[in-house]
Amino acid sequence: MGLELNSIFTLMKHENRREFLQKLGAISLVSGVGALIPANSFSHSTLSGRSNNLHELKSLLPSELFSVLDLNKPEMASVQKALEREGHNAALASLLKYYRSRYPKPTDSPGIADIDTKERIFEKADNLGKHIFQWGPYDAANYGPDIDWAADPAGDIEWIAAVYRFYWVEDLARAFQATGDERYAQVFIELTRDWIRKHPLEKTINSIHPIYEWEGYPWLDLQTGIRATIICSNFRLLVHAKSFTPQFLGILLASLYDHQIKTEKMPMGRIHNKAIMEQLGFFNVIHTFPEYKDKDRWLNIAMGITHENLLAQTTTDGIQREWCGGYHSVVYNDALKIASMVRDLGRNMPSNYHDRIKAMADYIFGISTPDLGFPMFGDTGRIKLSSKDRKTWQLYDLLIKASKWFEDPKYQALAELNLANLPKNGSIAFTEPGFYAMRNGWTPDQIYMALHCSPPPCSSWHDQPDNGTFELYAYGRWLMPDSGFFTYGHDPKARAWHRQTQVHPTLTLDGKDINTIGRQLFWQSDENADIVCVENQSYQSFLHRRTIWFSDKKSEIPFFVILDEAICDAFGNLELHFPLAPGPVMIDKKNRSITTGFEDANLLIQVFGKHPVNLLEEEGWTAHEYGKREPRTSVVAVYKGQGPFTFVSVLVPYRGKISPVCHLLTDPATLIAGNNPVEIQVEVAGTRHIFQRNIQD
Repeated sequence: MGLELNSIFTLMKHENRREFLQKLGAISLVSGVGALIPANSFSHSTLSGRSNNLHELKSLLPSELFSVLDLNKPEMASVQKALEREGHNAALASLLKYYRSRYPKPTDSPGIADIDTKERIFEKADNLGKHIFQWGPYDAANYGPDIDWAADPAGDIEWIAAVYRFYWVEDLARAFQATGDERYAQVFIELTRDWIRKHPLEKTINSIHPIYEWEGYPWLDLQTGIRATIICSNFRLLVHAKSFTPQFLGILLASLYDHQIKTEKMPMGRIHNKAIMEQLGFFNVIHTFPEYKDKDRWLNIAMGITHENLLAQTTTDGIQREWCGGYHSVVYNDALKIASMVRDLGRNMPSNYHDRIKAMADYIFGISTPDLGFPMFGDTGRIKLSSKDRKTWQLYDLLIKASKWFEDPKYQALAELNLANLPKNGSIAFTEPGFYAMRNGWTPDQIYMALHCSPPPCSSWHDQPDNGTFELYAYGRWLMPDSGFFTYGHDPKARAWHRQTQVHPTLTLDGKDINTIGRQLFWQSDENADIVCVENQSYQSFLHRRTIWFSDKKSEIPFFVILDEAICDAFGNLELHFPLAPGPVMIDKKNRSITTGFEDANLLIQVFGKHPVNLLEEEGWTAHEYGKREPRTSVVAVYKGQGPFTFVSVLVPYRGKISPVCHLLTDPATLIAGNNPVEIQVEVAGTRHIFQRNIQD
């Protein structure tokens, strides 16, 4: 049952959210990758500073359509002839016939993964005919007979963005393709005509949302780009519907021209993922409708902006500078689609553009988790596995396509787990952005740690103040997953909670958020062991240096030793955080040890310091997808006193329920924060190990 919208929104209901959004912005889910990550920040997508172009923007009338089409193209001869001899309506009819011939109707119905998904799609498509919309984790909402497209039934700016981006079109298109039922195409046409009629450029380009004070929201870069992409991607199917009339074709093409003019005159003016997504929509219109007269000029503009922006927003080793796997994936996929469309149009992107996309694919290959996802750093989600079939795993399709595009078998080898074609040592460092993957194999029972310690991002909205953080997986189970991002728009307090430093496995002073000013000091890796040393200027006059040794990678008991150095003279609570996976956790305060209590695989953490260290339980949550989170145990090791100070932590993943015994053999009092070189001796399961680190200037 849908929720009836109330036309009166109270200030009290949205006051805190408005203040929050004005400070930080908000983001939304990208179609097709919603499980990976939300799509983008809105607060920086306003029209401020570009209002001088507003007077140039005016919607094209459908009656003016043929003035912007190139009727001299040979394939348009019949359209030109109809226009000259029979007039506008006849030319539209001829144009519709042309597009139906240009894009033959797909003969195969789409594969829908499972019966539940199929039922949800049909339910949502049927509801759209009643003006009932649904997005994300929220209940469906009835918009009534006269749709207010700016309505906010969920109290979440993401809902509004999703509606304006036309995500709902995809449910209608899939239902139409699966059944051939004209009702779905009719609903698409009715809703699209209504949206176009209510959003002429000249009247809505600078509209301010009544709740969020969100300037220009109908035509922001993401709305415009994603909406154009979705219309183009579904046009090839829906144009064959009987209800898709010549008159509607004229209305739609005039509106797509509006999209192009808006993007040309007012492109996204920042180095940001949004710029690529906006240009993807611009390219899609050029590629789908090359009959526009401005096609070549638009193509030159789009190629220049995309080339410049992609190189600027990625590091030389191929990581998108928001330090967020989901956005990396979105930009990579869009950049690849753009390269393909440019090739179809008889041109090629510059060679360094292709080199950078290849580097982005290499990052995905190198950082990928054992369950073929991304580490949940920043605003990144990760799908929980529901099947052992790797074809259903998050990055499988992306890796398969990468092998075909780059003619490199390693991506497919990872997707299909062809061990013969995978590197013997899977550990890797991406030094410029500060991302590391340490692993002892490639199979789902590998031990894997991903570490993040980065310089400042190009946009702090998607990154989190968590330098030094890591995720830990072993023997088929996540033992220390990230806290995730949980939400963007509907719960500002929860959003802030999941972002804070102290809910990540790193070092804090009095629980305060840290600065993001990280750099690498040392990396060395082979088949048997890894060592990485990074540091972050966490606070003024407070340097956190973290060294991680991954030892005995090929043995029966691989393990990690972590040295955390608080190089400072600050006084307060020095806190080392250990958030665990949801499930049973035992805390031994006397021996300063933490153990999980699963049946199959577990983790022992032993913490040492030169002064007494107390283990305390603190609030813990983890969220793998938007709007859903679950509680977990989080433990903090606390030293109250003055720096400098060092913690030594031994992390031993193990199978079964009997934990190994470990000891620190080095006197903690001899470990002085900031000293170099360093030597630490530990004993794990009866075997003595010596770890050294020597940072060279």
